[in-house]
Amino acid sequence: METIQLIKDIILNELQDRVKYILSFKNKLEILEENDIQQGVTVARALQSFINAEDKEVTKTRYDRLMKSNNYLLNYKGFILEFRQFNGQITKRNLHSFIFEITSAHESTVLNALFPNGNVQFKDL
Repeated sequence: METIQLIKDIILNELQDRVKYILSFKNKLEILEENDIQQGVTVARALQSFINAEDKEVTKTRYDRLMKSNNYLLNYKGFILEFRQFNGQITKRNLHSFIFEITSAHESTVLNALFPNGNVQFKDL
């Protein structure tokens, strides 16, 4: 998935797709952690890279006014910022902690604003 392009008329559906994309990695990473931890680290690093790119974009000061005028976008930013809890490079030793961050983000109250009609449903990768 490409890094988000922040525009005034960004739609809720696009933000929901981005959240679903990130959350869809959880089950695959749990399986890889048990069966092929090195592949799990590789996949987790790719996801972390995507999240970092999103973070870099949504935290630019030039978008502060846009964030304040779009509640969905502001909540997406909050969702992305939750991943700042995990710092550093993903390794075999801390892969489980990164997976926990995905679980934590999935249980976030920010998601209630992004998914006002109920639970987040996503397909596994």
